[in-house]
Amino acid sequence: MFVECLAIFGLIFVVAVMYVRAKKKDYALATVPLLVLPAANILAYAFSGGISNILPVDRFTAYSAINIVAVVISSCLVGLMSGKFGKKSVRGAYITMSLVFNIVLAAILIYNMFETIYR
Repeated sequence: MFVECLAIFGLIFVVAVMYVRAKKKDYALATVPLLVLPAANILAYAFSGGISNILPVDRFTAYSAINIVAVVISSCLVGLMSGKFGKKSVRGAYITMSLVFNIVLAAILIYNMFETIYR
């Protein structure tokens, strides 16, 4: 899932850049919380083995913890960035879609790592 996370990160980053070019900086900032989980997963994939050597946890636990912390941080940022939208309905849709994206992506990533390690 390393390559998939790079692709997700790249696509969301391109959307943010397109919003900046369209002079919609508030919308560009609203896409930033969606970058947190794919970036953290890339880092977790690279460093979870080293963390498991330092701390008394296995690689899967370190990987899962990094992804769960990233979901929490991203969700907090979603709440902060939702203030960029004026309409309450747009704000609600943004929060709902962003949180569902984060939770589903984290579940898929953690399950995939579980299958990879313990198969």
